[in-house]
Amino acid sequence: MASSIKFDQITKRYRIGQWLPSLREALNSGNGQTGDSFHTAVDNVSFALEPGEALGVIGPNGAGKTTILKLLAGVTHPTDGTIAINGRFSALIELGAGFHPDLTGRENIFLNGTILGLQRSEIQQRYDQIVDFAGISAFLDTPVKRYSSGMYARLGFSIAAHVDPDVLLVDEVLAVGDYAFQQKCYAHMDMLRRQHGTSLIFVSHNMEAVRRVCDRGLVMYRGKNIFQGRAGEAVIAYSDAVRQAARVTQMEVPKEGGMAERVMTFDAEIGQVALHNQAGDPITVVQSGERVRVAVDICFHKDVQQPIFSFTIRTIDGRIIYDTTTRWRQLETPNFRAGEKCRIDYDLDLPLLEGEFELGVDVIATDFSHYYDRLERAMSFWVQGGNGAQGLVDLRVAIAIQKVAR
Repeated sequence: MASSIKFDQITKRYRIGQWLPSLREALNSGNGQTGDSFHTAVDNVSFALEPGEALGVIGPNGAGKTTILKLLAGVTHPTDGTIAINGRFSALIELGAGFHPDLTGRENIFLNGTILGLQRSEIQQRYDQIVDFAGISAFLDTPVKRYSSGMYARLGFSIAAHVDPDVLLVDEVLAVGDYAFQQKCYAHMDMLRRQHGTSLIFVSHNMEAVRRVCDRGLVMYRGKNIFQGRAGEAVIAYSDAVRQAARVTQMEVPKEGGMAERVMTFDAEIGQVALHNQAGDPITVVQSGERVRVAVDICFHKDVQQPIFSFTIRTIDGRIIYDTTTRWRQLETPNFRAGEKCRIDYDLDLPLLEGEFELGVDVIATDFSHYYDRLERAMSFWVQGGNGAQGLVDLRVAIAIQKVAR
């Protein structure tokens, strides 16, 4: 089976500086060498997708994620390497891309559909589906320049997803939509993959969405592909890369997106994380229903005001079983000075059914703006037992059977 996307040894460089104003000056400068430097946005990246596969592209801002989408969409061209896309592709890369602000939503459906390669008759056949999915029928005769960002996202995704694409490219623009619409989009992408064999490239800072939507993940960091593999493993690799960078450099906290981009400052550092039974012994195998303690050691490298502590239990493929923080539990935490240490104990029952699970732990700034430290996978453990039931949690169901007289 031919790959739907082949992205082969792609490099994209951008010039930093000004172009020379004329051909004469370029020739006089010595074959156009101006001394300008170049920024490598994508550095020798390769991947391939089969029909029906979904690849999540993740990483911090400036990592090269959107550049990859623009290269795939033909908005820009690679400096080196080759790109092949088999079949019709549809893209939702930038909010409002392909829309004319002075045209109405109705008119833009036909304009955008034409840009994506549909005949007017094909757009007309899909028109009702597009309008129904977008959920903004009351505003179709309003110029889109008056639309909110959420309305732009609704209409843009609806058009892109209803042109029967063989390849669908989706950037972070879905983040501006409301939660219910996001879930609707994720479900529709799943349907396109299962029923139509659509391949998906999905760029997002929402790691739960990447785990939910994608089979595989590609982690970009400073233009380089540092990991490719299962989506859940890619999320862990991303956090590990950011954590390693925080160890060796002073991280600058962005005004927006610190949590989403896994920004860590290392003002506090997570040390040992262990699971203990009631006797205080460290364990990695737990009996279903057993009460255990998660012990987390933390060292503070700088003064920290009322940090938030959290821990998460996930399945091995990244689904959240339990997630809590001291803030959600309305627990006030103390201030810590540089050089101080503390231990956080989480005591809990584990009514999980048999299987492998993972613990994640975080130390977060008091305003939820960024992490001090984060371990996506601090340790894994195995649960055994569970009365032979299947699923995730033992609900301790009592079963009664009695004959009823006729």
